[in-house]
Amino acid sequence: MFKRFAALFAVLIASFAISTSASAKTNAFFGFLDWDAAAAQAAINNGERVAINIWADWCPNCTSQRRSLSDLIKSDPEAYGDVKVFAIEYDDPNRPAAVGSHPIPNSSARTTIIFFGGGQELAVYGGQSPFEMAEILM
Repeated sequence: MFKRFAALFAVLIASFAISTSASAKTNAFFGFLDWDAAAAQAAINNGERVAINIWADWCPNCTSQRRSLSDLIKSDPEAYGDVKVFAIEYDDPNRPAAVGSHPIPNSSARTTIIFFGGGQELAVYGGQSPFEMAEILM
């Protein structure tokens, strides 16, 4: 009886870990918007602060970068609450070939965020530092 209970408990814990891991990579989890080219372009044209996040769910660096950006925005809603983050999944067959001046190559993924502000492209960023992201957004 105890062995059955232990096995059932182990299966429940494993399924929870798998579902938590999967949901932890969704745009909703990070507070990001799904890619919408028209909405992103409208926000850029309106001079809003926009970040375009190019990511892949199999890329641990992408997850770290997404977490850093999300944590930065959530850390100070007064300073960063107006930043709109649109996420482009690298493996999406309908993803754009380029965003701003940055081409999205077909050969390999790069952890990248493209920042816009005041209607201009501010930076193409490949790091994970929330401090550097904050400097770009200022």
